[in-house]
Order: sequence, then C-alpha cells, then structure tokens
Amino acid sequence: NRQSRSADLETKVFDRIICEQNRMLKKTLKPNPWLENWRSIMKSRILRISAATAMVFAVIFGITIFYESEPVATAQGVLTDALKAASGLNSIHMKGQMRTYQAGNFDSINLNRDFLPIEMWKRFDRKGALQWRVEKSGGTFVVMDGRTTVIFMVPNAAIKVDRPSPLGFGSEYGHDTWMGRLLDVQGLLDSELYQAKENPNRQIQLFHEENNGRDKIILEVGVQTDLSENDFLRNSIISGSDSVIEYQFDANTMLLEGFKVYVIDDGKEVLVFEITEIGYNAQIDDSVFIADLPDDVTWFVEPQPSSDDEKYSLMTPRDVAYAFFDACSKGDWDICLKFLPVSEISQKIKDHVIGLDIVSIGEPAKSEKYQVWFVPYEIRYNDGELKKHRLELIYYNNVKRYLIGAGF
Repeated sequence: NRQSRSADLETKVFDRIICEQNRMLKKTLKPNPWLENWRSIMKSRILRISAATAMVFAVIFGITIFYESEPVATAQGVLTDALKAASGLNSIHMKGQMRTYQAGNFDSINLNRDFLPIEMWKRFDRKGALQWRVEKSGGTFVVMDGRTTVIFMVPNAAIKVDRPSPLGFGSEYGHDTWMGRLLDVQGLLDSELYQAKENPNRQIQLFHEENNGRDKIILEVGVQTDLSENDFLRNSIISGSDSVIEYQFDANTMLLEGFKVYVIDDGKEVLVFEITEIGYNAQIDDSVFIADLPDDVTWFVEPQPSSDDEKYSLMTPRDVAYAFFDACSKGDWDICLKFLPVSEISQKIKDHVIGLDIVSIGEPAKSEKYQVWFVPYEIRYNDGELKKHRLELIYYNNVKRYLIGAGF
C-alpha cells in the first residue's frame, strides 16, 4: 500500500544519507562532531523524523542548528569495555600485512611497496614465563623464548641477547619491533585510554559499522609525528609518520579483532599496516619459540677499538659507503669487516658480492632525531643483478666511527 511504500522510500533515503555520512567520516582525518551526532540521529527512526522536521523548520525560518558531542568521552567507554574483554588472555596469534622490506627493520615502511605478510605469536608457558615471536614473510624474525632474545635478518645476520626482552622493544639492539606491542592487547588499549583521558583535543572518531551481518565498533585515532618535514625518516618508519590508527572491535564481545595504520601522505591516507586475523587463547606449538637459524648464520658483535680507528673516523658517510663496496668488489674481507659489526662474512655472501660494480653512490641524508645517516646506492652484482637501496650508518662512540647497521 501507499503507506508501506512511503516508509520503504523513507528508509532507503535515510540509509543512503547514513552511507554518505559514513563515507565522509572515513575520508576525514579530523573528527567532525556534527557528523558524528548526525550519524547517531539517522540510526533512530524517531530521532531522524524529528531531525527532518527540525531541518524543515530551520530552512523555513533561517534557523542555524548546532550539535555538541564528546567523542573522547565515548572512546574512553569503548576502550574501558575492550580492556575488560581482553583481560586474562593466556595466548594470542595475529596475522596481517605491511608495506615493508624483507630484510628491513621491523618498523620500516615504503608507501609504494606491495604488502608483505607478517605473523605474530605470544603466550605464557607452563611456568608463567612470557614467550613471543614476530616474523616477516621471507624469514626475518625476532623470537624471545622466555630466557633469551634472537633477532634474525635475512639472508644470515643475527643478534643474540642473553636475557628476555619486552614486547615491542625499541632500538636497544638497533631494531625497533614496535608491532610486537600489538600482542600486548591490554597494554595497547590501556595506553590508548590514557592518551584519550590526558589529551582531550586528540583527534578521535568513533562509529559503528555493519559487515556481513556483524556489528563492529570502529575507533580511529589521529597521531602526529615529532619528526620534521625534511627528516629523512619521515614516512619511512611508522613512528615517523602522521597517521590514522584504526581499532576494530566486535560490538558484542568488545574484543579487538582488527587493527590498521594509514599514513597521511600529501593529504591522502595510505594503508601501510593491518592485522587481519586475531586468535585468542590459541594453542601454539612449542617450535614457534625456537630460533630456527641457517647453518652459516653470522652473529652481531660489539665493535672493539683498534689501532687504525683514527683513519676510519675521518671518513664521511659517503666515504664509508664507497670504501665498503670497493672492498667487497676486491674481496678484501678484512676491510669489509671494518664497516660491519659482525664476527665474519659468510661464504655465501662473499660469493655474491665479490666483483660487484659500483654504479652510483648518492648524497647522504641524516635523520636529526635518531642521528643516523642514510646513503643511497646502486650496485650491480657479478651475476648481473642490479640493486638500488640505501645503507644505514650508525655512529659507534666506543670506536668513534660509522658502521653499517642495515641496508646491505
């Protein structure tokens, strides 16, 4: 009948409005309180009829309508409920993807690269000791078995620390495993709740989303980096980017079931990281927390002072890059080791780099915050493979010179 057709038409019109407001919310970094309230109003039939009536009167009489909202207070409630839901977890298993390098640092990103699968595990063993592992597809991983920590970077470099390490430790060992913090769901949400309480002006959006019949609560948080616009690491690491972090919660259980990071680049949002699958209290095999290393692994060693340190201390970052690749080309492994904090160079690496051609060494750039130099280079290996990348040079105070930290 006419009444039901009218109701159907009204529903379709208002559903279209809701979808459009949702699209606008997703595209906007800064929260829009008016849109947030409008979205809530549109979900209620009684309120939306009242709102429509109010708009008619507003148009007729020239009235301006203002709405007020408190997105931060709402976010606090969601985070509090999510914290309760995440309490008492014994294990967690996450899968996701990231725009990163196989052999790069764990927080390195490249906005133009394809996604690389990642996987993470955490549990408490029978004695209550924490164990965890973060792994990139292709072999790079960090594993903490409850007693020691091992970081392995493909193809065969490794660092071993004879003590446990916390989830998502910083650059203590030259690597930032920030993504490991996601395994501590309670700590992650507690930190976000603290920020919401302490920073009422923080950019926050909160809304519902229905997907395949399931209701989700989406919390988006705007984060600004403290890196300057011209810092070389800007948009090269997660913490060096202006970003939007998206938390996805199941509206019924309030468990975290998704996590995304969008980097703001030239006014656009670029998805660089996401967790697509989370298993709570999952059974994890003991083998996951064993560092499965190749036979020819090369171990990191702390560089020791030597009689010729002064000679190398006079080298600029560009000088270091050229001298290192020149030594590789000539097979002068003793000179190569002057620039690498490792015990030895494996035969596999020697066979690959000997005879390489230096195509170009670019102008070095520096990250002022982290005091690290980056030297772009292009080389051609003896098998014809062309490689373009950048060396990361770290200054070691105990030997007063630059050594290669990554990028080779």
